[in-house]
Amino acid sequence: MTTASEENSQLLEEALQNVKKHAALMRSTVNVRGKLMDTVKQASLMLAELRTSSLGPRQYYELYTAVFDQLGQLTSALRDGHPANHLADVYELVQYAGNIVPRLYLMVTVGTAFMSVPDAPVKEIMMDMLEMCRGVQHPIRGLFLRYYLSQTTRNYLPIGTDSGPAGNLNDSVTFVLTNFVEMNKLWVRLQHQGPSKEREKRLAERQELQILVGSNLVRLSQLDGIDQDMYRETILPAILEQVVHCRDVLAQQYLFEVITQVFPDEFHLHTLDMLLDAIKKLRPELKVQPIITGLIDRLTNFAIQPSIVYGIPSDIDLFQIFWSDIQELLESRPDIPNKDVAELLTSLLNLSLVCYPAHVQNIDKVLDFATKTFEATAETPDPTPLETSESVQKLLMSPVNHYSSILTALALPHFISLLNVQPYGTRKAVSLAVLRSVIQNRLKLSTVQSAEAVFDVIMVLIKDSHPDSAANGTSRVAEQEQVVLEQGLIARMLHLLTAENVETEFTLLQTASKRLTKASPDRQIFTIPSLVFESLKVARRFKGFEGDDTEKKQRISDVFKFIFRHISDIHRMMGATSSTVADLCFMLFASAAEVADQLELEDVSYEFFAQAFTVYEESISDSRSQFQAVCQVAGVLQRTRNLSTESYDTLITKCALYGSKLLKKSDQCRAVYLASHLWWGTELPSDAPGSEGSLYRDGKRVLECLQRALRVADACMDQSLSVQLFVEILNQYVYYFERGNSAVTVKYLNGLIELIQNNLDNDTELVIPDGPRKHFQRTLDYISRLKETDERFAQASW
Repeated sequence: MTTASEENSQLLEEALQNVKKHAALMRSTVNVRGKLMDTVKQASLMLAELRTSSLGPRQYYELYTAVFDQLGQLTSALRDGHPANHLADVYELVQYAGNIVPRLYLMVTVGTAFMSVPDAPVKEIMMDMLEMCRGVQHPIRGLFLRYYLSQTTRNYLPIGTDSGPAGNLNDSVTFVLTNFVEMNKLWVRLQHQGPSKEREKRLAERQELQILVGSNLVRLSQLDGIDQDMYRETILPAILEQVVHCRDVLAQQYLFEVITQVFPDEFHLHTLDMLLDAIKKLRPELKVQPIITGLIDRLTNFAIQPSIVYGIPSDIDLFQIFWSDIQELLESRPDIPNKDVAELLTSLLNLSLVCYPAHVQNIDKVLDFATKTFEATAETPDPTPLETSESVQKLLMSPVNHYSSILTALALPHFISLLNVQPYGTRKAVSLAVLRSVIQNRLKLSTVQSAEAVFDVIMVLIKDSHPDSAANGTSRVAEQEQVVLEQGLIARMLHLLTAENVETEFTLLQTASKRLTKASPDRQIFTIPSLVFESLKVARRFKGFEGDDTEKKQRISDVFKFIFRHISDIHRMMGATSSTVADLCFMLFASAAEVADQLELEDVSYEFFAQAFTVYEESISDSRSQFQAVCQVAGVLQRTRNLSTESYDTLITKCALYGSKLLKKSDQCRAVYLASHLWWGTELPSDAPGSEGSLYRDGKRVLECLQRALRVADACMDQSLSVQLFVEILNQYVYYFERGNSAVTVKYLNGLIELIQNNLDNDTELVIPDGPRKHFQRTLDYISRLKETDERFAQASW
């Protein structure tokens, strides 16, 4: 048993075969003198296939296309055969075709060819074809016949002003409008064909055919010579009358969208009253939101086109026109969904932002209206809550994305009120957009008011988590990655809290602290470091503060207490359970200690170092983290300049002790020889000229560290690792010898060189990697070069 689709395909195939057969016969006689009747006969037989009522719109369109291609060749032949076979005579001849469908297609074909020749009565031909096409009232056959009429005549429609038989622009407008009206009637009538149970099928068929009707409006828009006056007085009233009076939802929806799209924006500007008045007369069940938003968006884009010289005329207040119309519409149509309301208001908002950027009150007016509208319908179930949220999100995003300074949007009284009543997803998306706007535009938040405005919006990122994250199966890993991204943006924003006045800047950081500390500890670890480093900048600025020394010291002390509290809080909350947090706190304490030393605050610096060591002892247990911590703090201590000798000696001794107690022998060795630099201060770029003599140096303690490192390296069971460490220690000996450490003499160099050579040469079973061998050779080459310039190295031998 064949299905309807298979049957249609079979019927189409048979029709196409017949078209192909008769087209071939038609072509064989078309250019032969005296065979005109045979040509017309074959053409008529070919066109008879279009009489079928068994094909659906798609199959009929395919058949129509095949016939159209063949008729094009016939049209060319008829034009070439004129005046031998005068087209006026041929036009009369084809009217004797037996069936009306082939007859009218032939009339249109000949009539179009006749319109293209000089001195043809174009006006009469146009009106005759238009009238004769009324003879086919079957919806599908009639639509395609009139579509053929529109297609074939489009290049020959008169556009002049002469009132003679050649026709003029008014005749062309009347021709196209009449054809449009008749096609629309046929299209609307199609819904009443067949049984009621096939209503959905017919609706789908009508949607497939809608482009045929819309093509007439495209033809109208393409006619040269149409101006605003003709459009307003003649064309648009006729179109709107047909659209409104047809009372068909699909036709009204589609045709209004076509009107908006195909006619020039300048025409829409001067006919807004007519369009909006017609929209109010459309069927109540029709969705007017796409029509109005499409019109608003067209005019908005028109206003920003670089080719537009004058833009929107000053005497046309587009915002007020649409604002009044939308308010009236929503009052008369309370059934319009919130999603559509939000989309309407979004388009209106964009219009105001583009065309009237200085009228900030317009933006707030729209946001206020949106807030009140959504509050009034809060108790009414929303059939599409997700789509509504997305639409409201676009509404809120419009001012965020438009203004280079997000503070302009945040200053709108009703922006925050609308945002606060939105679901979590919307608030989060808008908050991220606000953050990115601040960062991308490098917006300086220089007042407490501006900082508070931004924090009011982004609090959803600081302290909230998705209320349904556990229930909806959100991946913990994915959620954590998102948290890291969000907190990273907040951390970047903190660097934009800056002010000319240092007191104000510290107040800004305190404001940020009040908000950031409301977050969970696992979020604070991403933002507090930025707050700490910004606070250290403030402490440096207070050093140059113009004022009483006592007040200056007090303000700096307040800053370091502020820093100390935040680092301690993080360590207390998470340091014991997270090695990463412990490492972070150690680094922050060490960094703060270094800045305090630079500001000549010995007691403060010592306290931060002591706290760093406490974190090390209590919370850092991983051997690799311990080694990195010792190396880091050694570097910081080596750069200090304002600790007392006693305090400095206590701290560096403790640091060296930590290094000597590391788990791995290789880490112990490297930590101890690096700690040797703590007893041999070097001049820094920031040091005052001539300060080298005051640097803390103890050559004997340096030698002790190197000797201890050597013993640890020798104790390694892996001899290849021992050799590698020996070479590294040799480099340290060379460094100190070159810089005049009297405790490090040439005998230590020679002894260590000999030890390394013995290990490399004597033990044939030992496989030494290429790395240590090459490193040793480069060291020897360096010593050789020093011999040429420094006589102290002359006694070095190997």
